[in-house]
This record gives sequence, structure tokens and C-alpha cells, in this order.
Amino acid sequence: MKKLTAVCVGLLATALAFSSGFQVNEQNAQGAAMGNAYVASVDNASAMFYNPGALAFVQGVDVNISSVVFFPSSSWTSLDGSLTTDQKTKVNWLPSVYISYQLNDKVVVGISEFTQYGLETDWPTEWPGSQLSDRTKIRTFNVAPTIAFKLTDNFSMGFQVNWVGADVLIQKTISFVDQTSWLDMSGDGDGWGASAGFLWKVNDRINVGGFWRSSVNVKFDGEVDFDNVPTPFLPVLYDGEISAGVKLPQTWGLDVAYKLNEKWLVEIGFMNTEWSDYDVLAVTRKDTGRLLTAVPKNWTNVTMYKVGVKYDFSEKLTLRAGYIYDEAGNPDNTLDPSLPDNNRNDFSAGFDWKFKNFTVSAFAMYVRFNDRTTTTQIDNLNGSYSTDAILVGAGLDYRF
Repeated sequence: MKKLTAVCVGLLATALAFSSGFQVNEQNAQGAAMGNAYVASVDNASAMFYNPGALAFVQGVDVNISSVVFFPSSSWTSLDGSLTTDQKTKVNWLPSVYISYQLNDKVVVGISEFTQYGLETDWPTEWPGSQLSDRTKIRTFNVAPTIAFKLTDNFSMGFQVNWVGADVLIQKTISFVDQTSWLDMSGDGDGWGASAGFLWKVNDRINVGGFWRSSVNVKFDGEVDFDNVPTPFLPVLYDGEISAGVKLPQTWGLDVAYKLNEKWLVEIGFMNTEWSDYDVLAVTRKDTGRLLTAVPKNWTNVTMYKVGVKYDFSEKLTLRAGYIYDEAGNPDNTLDPSLPDNNRNDFSAGFDWKFKNFTVSAFAMYVRFNDRTTTTQIDNLNGSYSTDAILVGAGLDYRF
């Protein structure tokens, strides 16, 4: 019975793991079009996400709004090839808003809202992996006031406070000898972090930009509900309040932008995500304070490599394109269907159209995950995952 309790509550740990596992960096249509190689060339209020230091060079009042829509697709096939399950199609919408105000020639302030973690996976009910994941939904919500300073005419720094709110929903099954039970869990929480960045305009052609975003400890409070539980297990599998903690990882990166001529700009860079802090997740019941489970994760640090290009076709039209190679941090033995992740290749393109004080932007991105086969998964859900995604988005920038 104790083992069954640990397994069931461990399902919640899987859901919360998803909240820190799927990082979304497409927070502005222009930056996403360039494969997020935007840290050293961002020139609007979305600098509050990509590089707070670059905000010091944004003049006047700038309002930047972007919206990104995700269309993920994933399938699982058993090792012998006899079973194949497709994940249900889910549309995920992530908005962001950035507003900045130039106090004087040296100081710019701003506030932003964005969602860095926020996707949903939904597998068919009672598929072979339903005891690990039927449906998982996670959303974080960042509010980030920012201040940036020009220390010289060509060097700036910015600082930011991040409040992160989060909520999670998970639904799974529990199989007994002669019946199936259902598990429904939900929770919410919040935490605080900080960010900083710099921008160095080396000369008329070269910019160097870097950023750092702290880890955030989010404490979740929630409820667990069981349905159709066999009578002998009711004293253990009962409804009640639970809590768990998740550490969203520290990230940092560096980009270099080079202006080839009056029309062409190329930017390259990398971002490091420190998943190694994500080694275990503990869950407790609130009524007793008893530790119910400690689920091993054992993730590793990963690096994203990116390159972007911008071409000013005319005074009104700008074209952008980008490429990303992004590493996955979860090992084979803790991989589960709530996050069927792997190393991926991203290809993006987009455009800006300027008129008066407005800039309208749009982009599309194709994300291809490398196929991944597991043979050592700790819950014995071994097989192969095939995953890809399409992202589309649009943005509006207004400066006055």
C-alpha cells in the first residue's frame, strides 16, 4: 500500500516536472523570427525579456505586444512496433506585453508580462502510458519591472525583478487488477527571481549583449482527487491537500551582432540552462506533513546555439530568419510522456512592416525534435517518441 501511495503521488511530481521542463523563449515576433538570436540587436521594449541592458537604448515610450501560438504533435511507439499512440492536437497560446518609458538620456524603466513556461500535452484515455500521463497542463505568468542605465554612450546595464505565478493541472489513471481509478490534481504557486543584462556597442558594426536570469523556487499548493478507488485502498488514496516545490532553472547567455552593411545584420549566440539543479522533487500531504514521495529526475545542464539574420529590404519592410540547435536535459531513465523531449532543430522566418509610429511583425517556426528511443525508463514505459511543432506569431510595436 505504501508503494502504491508513492506511485500515485509521484504522478503529481511528473506534472510539476513539466512546468520546469518546457521552456518557451519565443517571447517576441521579431526575436522568434531570428531564432531568438536577438540579445545583441533588440531595439524595442521586448528587451525586458531578451536583454534588460538593451532597454537603455529604447527611446521615448514603447509599447510592444506579441502573441505566439503553438501546434505540437507527438506520437509514441512500443519497442516491438505493435502499438502506436498519437497525442491529441492541442493549441497553446502565449501572449506577452512590454511597456517602456525613457526617463532621460541615461535611464529607461519598464514593466512586462510574459509566459516562459506554458504548454499542454493530452494523450488518449487509458493508452499504454496513461498511468504516467493522460493530460498535463502548465502555465507560468511573469511580471517583471525593469530599470536600465546608460553608463557610457555605448555601454548599458539593466536590472529586473521577476514575480512568477504558476498553475498546473494533471489527469491520469491508476490500474488495479479488476478496475481502473482516475486521478485528478491541480495546484498553483508563485516565486521570485531576478534578471540582469548588458549591451556593449563596440563600434558602428558590432554589438555584444549578454543576460542572466536567476533560478526561481516555486512552491505549489494544490489538491488531489481520486475516483473509483477500491474500498481497501480508500484509507490511503483519499482526497486532500498537497504541496510540492519546483526550482525553475537559472539561465544565461551571450550574443554578438555584426552589421555587414546598411541592409544586412547577422547575430550568433548561445544560452545555457542549468538543469543540473533539478535532481529530485518532493511531495507532501498538508494534513499530516508527511513526505509522500521523492522522485528522481537527474537532469543535466544544456546549451542552446542560435544564429539569426536581418535584411532591410526597404524603409518599410524588413525580413528575418533564424536557426536554433537546442539540447535536451532529461536522461532516458526519467523521460516520460508529459515531456517527450529531445535535442531539436528549429527553423524560423518572418517580417516587419513599418508605417508611421507602428511596426507590425509576424513569424513562423518549425521545430523538429530528434526521434528518441528509451529502453531503461524507470516506469518501464519504453518505446520511441516522434515529436515536432509549428509556431506562428504576430506582434505590434508602437512608439511615441
